[in-house]
Amino acid sequence: MDLQVLLAEVDRNRNLLAERYHPTPEQIQNFDDYFRIRNTFTSNALEGNFLSLVDTRLVLKDGISVGGKRINDLLETLSHGKTFDLMLSIARNSTLDSIAKHFLLIICDLHHSFYEMIDKKNAGVYRDVDVMIGGASILPPAPDELDMFMDNFKAVFGRYKNTYHPVCLAAYAHLRFVQIHPFLDGNGRTSRLLMNLILVNQGYQIVDIDKDSGARYYDALEKADKQGYKENEFYSLIAELELKAQKEFMRINHIDYPGPDPPSPAPGHCNGMMMK
Repeated sequence: MDLQVLLAEVDRNRNLLAERYHPTPEQIQNFDDYFRIRNTFTSNALEGNFLSLVDTRLVLKDGISVGGKRINDLLETLSHGKTFDLMLSIARNSTLDSIAKHFLLIICDLHHSFYEMIDKKNAGVYRDVDVMIGGASILPPAPDELDMFMDNFKAVFGRYKNTYHPVCLAAYAHLRFVQIHPFLDGNGRTSRLLMNLILVNQGYQIVDIDKDSGARYYDALEKADKQGYKENEFYSLIAELELKAQKEFMRINHIDYPGPDPPSPAPGHCNGMMMK
């Protein structure tokens, strides 16, 4: 589906949910627990964590240590669950302007929260060694270039927030973050948390990248390295996953989906003309 049509449809759904979905505090907590477990499972699984969805629930919801599992898998699960809560807190208690102003601090806080139980020394600290991204052709900047690249990342995000569609803005933040790869490890999970922070802040649903989408996800990231930051396949994928998440959320909450009729294309583009 064309990206502009996708964006128009997700906006229509967002507006519909804002009109019809009025949860109680108990419902909000219930869904937070649900998405914490699911998002932790899917994001960790992309990085080779062997805990199942049931294992993840036992660890995060019931506080049960799963026997026979790798210690690092358990630590990653606990850490991601905790950082998911931090992500929600920042998303719900910040304006987009505030997020842009404190962009690098938020990134370091997310990484520190996720990584401190795994490698406290390197948690929230830019790497001091060169790294390669497995399966990708792009070469991340050298350690002595990271401050410059991250400062530029913040500046560009600050410009894009006023012109990019929010879904494209979230996808851009994820994409540029993994290209820079500022930390020794944990970049993938931090980038997905950052993306969802922006989506939640702007009234959209949490995006999960499950095993069925994994191959396309990595392929779209690789292609986007060559396609640039206008319209690319990665933006389209995230828009599709957002639409999927919205439909699922409507189904769970018994909200009738608007129907199959395609919406009118949204004005502008993701290259600096798409207003939120």
